[in-house]
Amino acid sequence: MLRIADDFGLGRKHDRVILSLMEARRLDATSVMVNDAINASDVARLKALRDAGAQVGLHLNLTQALPGYADVWPLSRLLRLLPDARLREVVEASLRQQAKTFVALFDHLPDYYDGHQHCHCVPWIAPLAAELPFGPKTWIRVPLPATWMGRWRNLRAGGAKGVLIMALAAWARRVFRRAGHEVNRDFSGFLRLDDPASVRHWLPRLLETAGPDCLMMVHPGDADDEMQCAGHAPESRDCETKILLQGTMN
Repeated sequence: MLRIADDFGLGRKHDRVILSLMEARRLDATSVMVNDAINASDVARLKALRDAGAQVGLHLNLTQALPGYADVWPLSRLLRLLPDARLREVVEASLRQQAKTFVALFDHLPDYYDGHQHCHCVPWIAPLAAELPFGPKTWIRVPLPATWMGRWRNLRAGGAKGVLIMALAAWARRVFRRAGHEVNRDFSGFLRLDDPASVRHWLPRLLETAGPDCLMMVHPGDADDEMQCAGHAPESRDCETKILLQGTMN
């Protein structure tokens, strides 16, 4: 199982929680939202972890306001099937700038790409993501469980929004593969992040049922960080942190 923490770069307290979990070998990787506020010392710790075998990916962000971001948009606007030419142009420029910033920050291409709110799977954005710089081992995340049982379990854990995400992911997977990119075979980690009690109930069950080739998406962090995502209860990040600390690596 590959345990990946989303949202490194969201807030400094979140970043340090993720780094501590990686150093404790409770996480295998993290996806970075590149921005101007990330501490140089935290970047150095993350580089050291990568040198020791962890993966560091780029968490493509089009919806979360962060220091240094010129443009963000509501997800509802990005989900429109026929974006205007100007929106497509500025989104493409944003994705390319994020990839460029990642390389400047870490001195290497991302080990993988994924997207905040799975924005990289939106039908008109997926081809743009597929054109970003890829190295020989760079892959791209597809948020789609491999089995119907896994899909049903994740829908129970994460709610009806998972139906749309999985449908978009199935389409995006074809786009990424046609472009010659590797993708994960299995996936898990849909949760009702606005409901800490649901997170406490479902995350251990998703971790227990994940197979050895499953990519497990998690969102650990610190409830006291001033930076939080809309729709994510701060306490849910604390819940995920505690559950990951209690668990053992497969």
